[in-house]
Amino acid sequence: MSRQASLLLAAFLLLPTLAGAEPRQARVAGAFYPADPAELRALVTQLLDRHPAPALSTQKPRILISPHAGYRFSGIVAARAFREAQGRRYDGVVVVGFAHREQFDGTSVDDREAYQTPLGAIPIDLDAAAFLKTQPTITHLESVHDSQEHSMEVMLPFLQVALQDLKVVPMLMGSQARADAEALAEALARLAARGDYLFVFSTDLSHYLTYEQALRRDEVTVNAMVFETPQAVHRLFSLGTLEACGRGPITAGLLLSDRLGHLERRLLLYANSGDTSGDKSRVVGYASVGMYERPPVSSGDRISDEAGQALVLAARQTLKARLSPSSAAAPVALDQHPELSQPRGMFVTLRRHGQLRGCIGRIRNEAVAMAALLPAVALDAAFRDSRFSPLTAEELDDITVEVSVLSRPQWIQDAGEIVAGRDGVVLEKDGRNGVFLPQVWQETSWTRREFLEQLASQKAGLPPDAWNDAALFVFQDQVFEEKKGSDPF
Repeated sequence: MSRQASLLLAAFLLLPTLAGAEPRQARVAGAFYPADPAELRALVTQLLDRHPAPALSTQKPRILISPHAGYRFSGIVAARAFREAQGRRYDGVVVVGFAHREQFDGTSVDDREAYQTPLGAIPIDLDAAAFLKTQPTITHLESVHDSQEHSMEVMLPFLQVALQDLKVVPMLMGSQARADAEALAEALARLAARGDYLFVFSTDLSHYLTYEQALRRDEVTVNAMVFETPQAVHRLFSLGTLEACGRGPITAGLLLSDRLGHLERRLLLYANSGDTSGDKSRVVGYASVGMYERPPVSSGDRISDEAGQALVLAARQTLKARLSPSSAAAPVALDQHPELSQPRGMFVTLRRHGQLRGCIGRIRNEAVAMAALLPAVALDAAFRDSRFSPLTAEELDDITVEVSVLSRPQWIQDAGEIVAGRDGVVLEKDGRNGVFLPQVWQETSWTRREFLEQLASQKAGLPPDAWNDAALFVFQDQVFEEKKGSDPF
């Protein structure tokens, strides 16, 4: 091969590397926001300054939800979200938009070295991008990032002005499927365990309603985003009760919020294009939402994972000793875990092929040690749950065992204090009572009202609206599930 041909071949082989090293060029500058750097910086600064600066002693947001329309329309609402993060320090910022025009499974992460806006090149956190590409359903789809998609890009100039030493992880969701949102939330929770990241999710609300119609429709959507579980929000979207173009990012953001400790959600600002442009005949709704760490729940009620797994093994051994005594091993030595000498509430839940097969427990227990209470509760779940026939020996191998250890119930003054998805609830009225474990939120996808109505009617035998003037108590639980292959008996 000639020297000239060799040089041409070497240059050709370098082309993909050089192309990958080039910054991703902004596609909607000049359309959604100014292309002139000075004009853009002045506009973003002005929008941010129209909101009060948060005291740096207050908690910084872990998650933001922000709109993505042109700055003329939604810039003031988006600025309210980014004002919460202004001047804060993060290891990186993950920005999750979605593909308006190209549908695909999962989520795509950009892996260029930088993203170029009129305000300069933003380094992409390549370590974070590489980590995320190892997670299920996350890949890189170049055509999506190389398109005219704006839902992620319009967030970047706000971040460039608000934060110093900025590194970003641009992502685009390709579907609104709950499974994809679940997978993305799980991946981002794993990333959060590796560093201090801010997560930004992009959405607008209702589209092209009249001003008054939008106010009513968006109020329902915003209240769900702030107060309901992600499972309920996804169901309400599926029913058409809620409206937002970024249904996938909203669901993923709420799921991530739960994984990060059921963050406190706050509505920061709502407006629609009728407020910002003056045309109220056909409007688009916008909201900014912040999510923040809650004060920690007292750890004094928690037990170790080792003690919890011992309870699970002891529950199975108890059932096996009753149903198949000839094959049962010696009882699990719960006294080896001193923490199990404490009196605590406890539930045992049995499932067969994933379906509930029995669930009974004790909510208030001030006298009996957990180690002593466990066998009685396990037998009650197997043989005394009136919803099911008694468990049989033939079913035992198909049963999975779950033990929930409860914190002490705390009285609340108002139902609004319930943290949906985190709290179990006890209802008491007129000598009747009922309880739902925290797992009921995820298993049913009920709204808060549905949860309380079912608690009153299904569990306490009262009218559905009896929760309004009933005594309510909340508790949290530690759930210990049987590990596959862990049955030594």
